[in-house]
Amino acid sequence: MSNNEPRDRLHLLSRAQALFPGAAIKVIHAPREIIHIDVDGHRYTFAIGSDDDEYVFTDGKASFSIPLMEIDEDF
Repeated sequence: MSNNEPRDRLHLLSRAQALFPGAAIKVIHAPREIIHIDVDGHRYTFAIGSDDDEYVFTDGKASFSIPLMEIDEDF
């Protein structure tokens, strides 16, 4: 993981790969606290701060959720 990579990128990538086996997954951290996950080119979006319990990604019609990443502050 590079120093510029968001801490939750690998967590989101691995969870999305488990939800969509065999699909091409891309995690994109956009400006203004938006995260996109592209699944075989289809974009789902999560606005940071929109939910405290989980990441909920939606395309406006369908959605999926990913548990929040637990961060060990002592690490």
